[in-house]
Amino acid sequence: MKYISALGMHFKDSNKLRVTSNKLKTKDKYPLLVGLLAACYLLLVTASCYAGLIDRVVAYVDETAITLSEFQKNYARTKETVSDISGENVLNSMINSLLLLKEAKKMRLEAPTKDEVIKEYIDVKIKSAIIIREEDVERFYREHTGDFKGKDYISVRDEIERYLFELETNRQLKKHLDELRSHAEIKIQLAS
Repeated sequence: MKYISALGMHFKDSNKLRVTSNKLKTKDKYPLLVGLLAACYLLLVTASCYAGLIDRVVAYVDETAITLSEFQKNYARTKETVSDISGENVLNSMINSLLLLKEAKKMRLEAPTKDEVIKEYIDVKIKSAIIIREEDVERFYREHTGDFKGKDYISVRDEIERYLFELETNRQLKKHLDELRSHAEIKIQLAS
């Protein structure tokens, strides 16, 4: 009759020597130790994989995913400065940022932060092509003279030019983003 105990093997047979030691030999401890370490490792890997599964994807932009935790962090940070912003607007802003970063990488632009890379991309791709003509500044002044409270053209000219420049930058950026979005594969899975 043969049986196995928890700590060692025991053989019972009238013709064989009976092993009754409950202590394992040193060479027998290594496979057990390796097995225990492997089991601990598997538990740790499984736990870390499970932790990653808790965070779901709320949007895809081509091959890049936006997770719920990234969205919530961004939404909370944005809500501090713009209290009435919607989650949809924040998510669209995140998508636009990913598209601009992807284009900036193609141009091999670098900066310490992602926001600075995007700013540099906009400077190079959008702002560098914008020219505000003098006649546009003068026309704006004539059409909005009442808004300047009696200030003459010379004193408000630079302010008008900056305003028109930003207005055109925003218009061109929106147009560029619409084009980028039309060529990208975007899937939004954010439940309202």
